[in-house]
Amino acid sequence: MKIPINGRDIHYMMAVFGGGEQVFTMEGLVLGEFDPSVDGFYKNVQTFSFKVKKRKVIRINISANAPVDVAVANEKGASISYKQAIKEGTIGPVPTEDNKEMGIIVGVYKGDKATVSMDVWMEKP
Repeated sequence: MKIPINGRDIHYMMAVFGGGEQVFTMEGLVLGEFDPSVDGFYKNVQTFSFKVKKRKVIRINISANAPVDVAVANEKGASISYKQAIKEGTIGPVPTEDNKEMGIIVGVYKGDKATVSMDVWMEKP
């Protein structure tokens, strides 16, 4: 269900009212910064893992000032959901199946830079 708040569709709010649980949040992540300590000298890709419960679904809410690519991975490292060039939106619902831990991979192309905020909500299917 989508609920418009201040002109935006905030459909993840239903997780708050329906017993959902926030399992991950990141504010102001900067991608594409110069860093001589990493291969290629730029931090274009970042990965994050989070705990989930079996047989639930997750929704990832993304907000970025430039297009980013986002993938959701299971415990085995396989991509189970992917969105390319997203600036604002939601990925999901993505089933957790029998996973106890999942991950998000977010990245930009070499030479691009983006500031990203995201949160992950887990709820009943």
